[in-house]
Amino acid sequence: MHYSLQFFTWTPKQGVHQVGSAVEVNAISPKLAATTLLGVRLDEAGAARKLAVRVWSDSDDCKADCACYYYH
Repeated sequence: MHYSLQFFTWTPKQGVHQVGSAVEVNAISPKLAATTLLGVRLDEAGAARKLAVRVWSDSDDCKADCACYYYH
């Protein structure tokens, strides 16, 4: 399936910021799409490295049905 990904970082003073532009990738699941680009461990919750990714299917034009993961 084809997925689009947006990476985000955050700091207490500056809040959340998008890192770069959206990236497109082919993968069998949203979580695999997120890990194939950076090769960094991720999870849905827990202490993170201040880097997160939002993944959605290209068929979802509104980006309403997206998954978010936090890199550890």
